[in-house]
This record gives sequence, structure tokens and C-alpha cells, in this order.
Amino acid sequence: MTIEKIIDLQMLAFNNRDIKNMMSLYTDDTRIYNFSDHSLAINNKKECEEMFIKLFEQSPDLNAEIIKTIFFNNKAIVHEYVYGRNGNKEKKEQVVIFEIEGEKISRMDIIRE
Repeated sequence: MTIEKIIDLQMLAFNNRDIKNMMSLYTDDTRIYNFSDHSLAINNKKECEEMFIKLFEQSPDLNAEIIKTIFFNNKAIVHEYVYGRNGNKEKKEQVVIFEIEGEKISRMDIIRE
């Protein structure tokens, strides 16, 4: 599977709140970092799944819209708008750097405004 397909499937699953298909795209040792201070926010797939389940429950109108994606080696740099996070109707801009290993997402670095 190409990196482009992985990101497309991840975005589709995210916008459909399809936790099963979404988590099938992540490695067991997936890590998520806050880019601003390089702090580790999520340490494995189980924590990642729990975070997304909670986010989906708290954000019934959650949706992401890609502005631009750059693919570089095994990374996808996704510039996007996110709507409805935690009930907030405001459109927020963010960048997510996805790292792919073995056709799965192994790391995400999130830059929020």
C-alpha cells in the first residue's frame, strides 16, 4: 500500500469515526508527539485508540479537511483544518507529520495553532 493510500484511508476513517479501520493503520508501538515541545503524548497503539475514542465521543461534529499534503520518503506532512474538536465550532489549522513503517503509521508529530 502506498503512503498516499494510507493517509487517504486514515482521513476517511477519522472523518467517519471508524475506529476499527483507523486503528488497523497504526503500528503497535505508535507514538504521538506534541511538536512544540517534543513531548510524548501517546506511547502506543492502545493509548492512541483510547485517545481517539474519547475524542470522537466528545466531538460529535469532528471533521478534518486537508489543505495540502507533502510526501517525502516515508513521511506525509498534512496541513489541515479541523472542525468540531471537543464541541468547538471554530475551524482550527494544524499540521500533522505522519511517519510510515511497514505500511502503517508509526509516529505522528502534531503542530497546532
